[in-house]
Amino acid sequence: FATSGVLHPELFKKIGDHIAGLNSLDSFKAQALSNIAWAYSVANVPSEGLFNECFAGACSSKEETFPEEELRQLHQWQLWQQELKSGMELPHSLKEKCRNAFISSSYSESKLQNDVVDELKAIGLDLEVEVLLESGYRVDALVKFSDGGKLVVEVDGPSHFIERRPTGSTTLKHRQVGKLDRIEVVSVPHWEWKELKNSETKQHYLHEKLG
Repeated sequence: FATSGVLHPELFKKIGDHIAGLNSLDSFKAQALSNIAWAYSVANVPSEGLFNECFAGACSSKEETFPEEELRQLHQWQLWQQELKSGMELPHSLKEKCRNAFISSSYSESKLQNDVVDELKAIGLDLEVEVLLESGYRVDALVKFSDGGKLVVEVDGPSHFIERRPTGSTTLKHRQVGKLDRIEVVSVPHWEWKELKNSETKQHYLHEKLG
């Protein structure tokens, strides 16, 4: 459900209560722990009975077995705890591994992204591309205004959607950048951009999007 962006808070609550009722999390593999953490981060459904010192301890005991992708998921869970102001943290060494894995993940520019960036520059905006934010997220473009304001522009291609509904990853990124980096995120969905036939219509679209 979380991966596809379909969120059912009541279902997550029931699952959380069930897992919290188990004697321990020792039988859970590293992948299960990171998947659970990530799914709840996307759903944004707090579960104090599940995410506590016991959960952090279970993750710590499997620190050496988490592959890169699962470390990145745990970093997003740690960011979620910051959103909630829960005070819950992973042990320092694991927390650092998660952040390092997250910020070092590979990225590549797309033709769609470059086209949007070119039009942003054409309308005279001051911007940086592929910017690494304090949260650890890398964003497509960061627009800076003369009054000190900032906007993030995310060029969201087909992989960011399922039937034009944002995936869980896309939803989570936009929400956490907005809340933790305190920068509004403006999404440029691929199908909207492809309907624009020339620079004039593209620049008008961006003016409307950016307000």
